[in-house]
Amino acid sequence: MKYVVGYTADQKGRDALNLGIALARSMNSELDVVLVLKVEDAYTGVLRGMGNYTELVERQAKEWLREAASLVPEDVTARYHLRRSANVAAGLMEMAEVVNAGAIIVGGSSHSIWLWHGIGSVGNALLHRATLPVIMAPSSYKESTSITSIDCAVSPKVDSIGLVEEAIATLNRTELPVRLVCMVNGSSAEDDGRAQAAVEKLVADSSVRPEEPEKLKVVVGHGRGIAEAVESVEWEEGAILMAGSSKLAQRGELFLSTTTSAILSRLPIPVVVVPRDYHPGRYGSESQPWTGQMKAI
Repeated sequence: MKYVVGYTADQKGRDALNLGIALARSMNSELDVVLVLKVEDAYTGVLRGMGNYTELVERQAKEWLREAASLVPEDVTARYHLRRSANVAAGLMEMAEVVNAGAIIVGGSSHSIWLWHGIGSVGNALLHRATLPVIMAPSSYKESTSITSIDCAVSPKVDSIGLVEEAIATLNRTELPVRLVCMVNGSSAEDDGRAQAAVEKLVADSSVRPEEPEKLKVVVGHGRGIAEAVESVEWEEGAILMAGSSKLAQRGELFLSTTTSAILSRLPIPVVVVPRDYHPGRYGSESQPWTGQMKAI
């Protein structure tokens, strides 16, 4: 299985690369590191007074890719690509299709007021139009991190059953512990109890059964709003959160929901947003799972 890593020669690019390294090691996968250059108008170089402008840009981009290669450990298989496209998001999606990647990894904006995640223009475009999972790296993510568990943000409502089933399928696929995390806008024990019972019923109604049920847990976060509920949950350093797309998304596409956006404002771990009706390998889907088919290390 392959991950496409959107690389830039700055902190967000290094965050994406570090997360790619961690996932490649943990999921027995390979990396395709991509630096996208926007297609320049034929007259751009002339207007800037530099006839060889395109050549200079490509030379610098290749140097940045060499720097990226120097950051990838020898135990990780990686390839490096310079791609021209109308915009960065389009270039990453094109490359993902070319190499048949299971997910695209990007870093966040460095200008965000959020604590760990910032959705820049590239992330925003991907999170509203990609047809495969998009994985967001938090700020200052370390490549030495091992992915040791998977969390999944679920609603207590019945329309969350598909995501619950995919979370259980992910447990069976990777053998990693999985937590179903439900965010409750409230602080009473009664609110928590209702949410816990509702999610447990979704598990009981699921058509996918956990092969190791002791590794599946339900956790409820609560507070005055989603952001505060996120802060009430204890997030493990080696975890990654899976979240679904909005109901506004077309089938098989991503559309960032307001709930996931609120979660990102306080979430200290990576997040993978999956397309609507995401069930790779089930119900006739030919999509490959973002975790790969092999057991995690």
